Amino acid sequence: MAQCVIITNMSLNFHDLLLKTIPYIICIAGGIVLFTVSLDNVHDPLVADLITNISASLLAIPLVFLLYDYTNYRISRRLQETMTISMDDKINILVLHIIQVMRKILRIQGRTTLANINSMQMLRESNITNKMRIRDDYIKLLQQYYGELENIIYRYGRENVLSPDNLHLLSELAREISHLIHEHHLRGNRHVIAKHLKNIVEKVIDWLDSGASIAMKFEQLLMGAKLSETLASNTGPEKSEDIK
Repeated sequence: MAQCVIITNMSLNFHDLLLKTIPYIICIAGGIVLFTVSLDNVHDPLVADLITNISASLLAIPLVFLLYDYTNYRISRRLQETMTISMDDKINILVLHIIQVMRKILRIQGRTTLANINSMQMLRESNITNKMRIRDDYIKLLQQYYGELENIIYRYGRENVLSPDNLHLLSELAREISHLIHEHHLRGNRHVIAKHLKNIVEKVIDWLDSGASIAMKFEQLLMGAKLSETLASNTGPEKSEDIK
């Protein structure tokens, strides 16, 4: 999906560049025509020199602006590609942290893989209600990740690096995290919290399914990630539980 955004934005930028070159091309063509016509029809040296200078200006000035616009286009394209790669990496790391907190809340241990992340989606809300254990340090981490997610949405949404679909998806993920935090602080209804937990997992999986490159990068990230990297210093040994 991110690559589609790059291609779409590049196409739009190149189309804009072509439109901007039309006046320059007309100006250059006018300079060539003026110079060509003056060769055989103007016999006064002073007038001929004046026309030559005007023709040279009509050629040189548009070429300078064309070079500037093309250079600016190439730099903008490269910057957008770099921002997209950086965005994917930041979101994947943040998503991994969120998943690790979800697994801690559900008391699931073992190595984190795409397969067992997907299997979390199969948990029913009733099972989540019975399994979950929410601690204050989990909520603090979720608050931190919510703030980081909001910053990513604001920054990359403003730069038009995020596609509308991914912008909507990440906004929904942030909203579910916010609802979970507020429910925990205000009422503490376990059934409502379980619903938000399930929705968070579903939004995470939707993000991983949004593009092949995103899933590939996330899998590479998982290869070096071990369970309990987040909160390891704050939790004691727990009995391993598998998702059924």
